[in-house]
Amino acid sequence: MRGALRSVLLVLLTAGSSLAAILEGRFFPGQDRAVRVMAWWGRTFLRVGGWKLRVEGMESLPPGGAVLVANHQSAVDIPMLLSAFPRTVRFLAKRELGEIPLFGKAMAAAGNLFIDRDDPRDAVRMLREAGARLGDGRLVVVFPEGTRSGDGSIGEFRPGAFYLAQKSGAPVVPVYLDGGYRAIPKGGLRVRPAELLVRVLPPLSPGEGAGGSKERIAASVRERLVREREKGET
Repeated sequence: MRGALRSVLLVLLTAGSSLAAILEGRFFPGQDRAVRVMAWWGRTFLRVGGWKLRVEGMESLPPGGAVLVANHQSAVDIPMLLSAFPRTVRFLAKRELGEIPLFGKAMAAAGNLFIDRDDPRDAVRMLREAGARLGDGRLVVVFPEGTRSGDGSIGEFRPGAFYLAQKSGAPVVPVYLDGGYRAIPKGGLRVRPAELLVRVLPPLSPGEGAGGSKERIAASVRERLVREREKGET
């Protein structure tokens, strides 16, 4: 019963915060008010859900712009990342996220970008926009699996997500997420107890593919994240 109540509260919180972010973005453009609303939503989402977040490795985060590459487990991943980083993060996400009623418009108002994978011209335009934000010293998150994991395993990475890292020259920082698939299992909204983890790993070195082909970068990041998962299972 408690889990069901938390689920209802999270839906109401998300709807109310999304509406507030949309209005802030419309009436106060360029003032980052929508960004602050969504950051507040992320922190409050975790509190209402009853989850504790552990953050490790923040000292590995380089100054300036960086591409944060995270595995994708659950709907709670975005609140986890919004809560973990002291700096503003932007998400480069698939178009379907932007189509969620209210929430998609709120994310857009907060400066997040959505790629239409079926429209190559749109994808290139969004990647260029994301690259410009990296040049301004911002953090941009990508989820290269393209879908959430149902059991915490790490799926295959889509190399296209690494075009941004390849072309921008920004540091590539793997970020391991855990606990989300237990907190809100894929395919449902029921809240469950879980310990949440955001672990920032050191940026890729040139030997691991930084500055190389997007396929090599993808393979290096996935290998790092798989090792982190295997460490947690031993």
